[in-house]
Amino acid sequence: MSAKVLVIGAGAIGAFYGGVLARAGCEVSAVARSDFDAVKANGYRIESTLGDLSWRPAQLVHSGADYEGPADYLLVCLKLTASTDPVALIRPALGPKTVIVFVANGIDVDGPVAAAFPHNELIAGVAYAAVSREASGVIRHHSQFTRLILGRYPGGPSATAERLAALVKQGGSSGAATDDIVGTRWQKCAWNTVLNPISALGGGLGTLDMLRSEHTTQFVRDAIGEFSAIAAAAGHPLPGDTIDKLIAGTLKLPNYVSSMGQDQLAGRPMETEALLGNVVRVARRLAVPAPRLETLYALLKMTEQRSAG
Repeated sequence: MSAKVLVIGAGAIGAFYGGVLARAGCEVSAVARSDFDAVKANGYRIESTLGDLSWRPAQLVHSGADYEGPADYLLVCLKLTASTDPVALIRPALGPKTVIVFVANGIDVDGPVAAAFPHNELIAGVAYAAVSREASGVIRHHSQFTRLILGRYPGGPSATAERLAALVKQGGSSGAATDDIVGTRWQKCAWNTVLNPISALGGGLGTLDMLRSEHTTQFVRDAIGEFSAIAAAAGHPLPGDTIDKLIAGTLKLPNYVSSMGQDQLAGRPMETEALLGNVVRVARRLAVPAPRLETLYALLKMTEQRSAG
């Protein structure tokens, strides 16, 4: 059941799931840019609640054009910042039968990839895994609950998604396939769209920092409520207990700094548009009031403009 996998975007999430698939017996290669020298010397070192997931890529290349394939799967794990072009990164490595597995955060992010490669199956992925890049080629996995949900974009059953989810399970993690991956994206973003920007705007606030008082917790609850109203108007209603479950789950985490908070601390570009800007634009289009999300978006844009200046 093993497969040839090329990871494009082997940062925290990409390296982590590369390790899971390598443990499942897949031949896993990686496109590495900033971490190339460290990974060539030491491989990916991954400290995980699932055990040691460290691995060495079968091929370590600077770009997809250098990969000797074709791959069965392109595991594309990218932070969708303003400078990221998934289509340009995917194109050089794509074979005629290669399946694109696009693991990314955000709303309305899959369409450009699907349009660019209409003859390749596109599996979208939503990852629940608190991971962080500690140094070049060094990844830490923090969470006990970890799941990768996969589904054909824009929807419907997929034997390919089922097979890949089985490989993730074989590698010791949790994987599942869904017929409604777009709805799954909306469910994931109920957390990301609210807590990621707050973490960044607070200069790297941890999850518990955001929920230490009744006042701050109420703000988070109300902002998630706005998001839920937008999701419902867009045709993707969330379960009625979404807010309570997200708050309770977040309180079980360590004082974890989210990905956007980590990016802000490191001076890296943030996923502002994918995580928040796109949601705000959906709200405007559907005339759904979202004053808290609008405010978070405006403040993030100010922060980005200051950094750029």
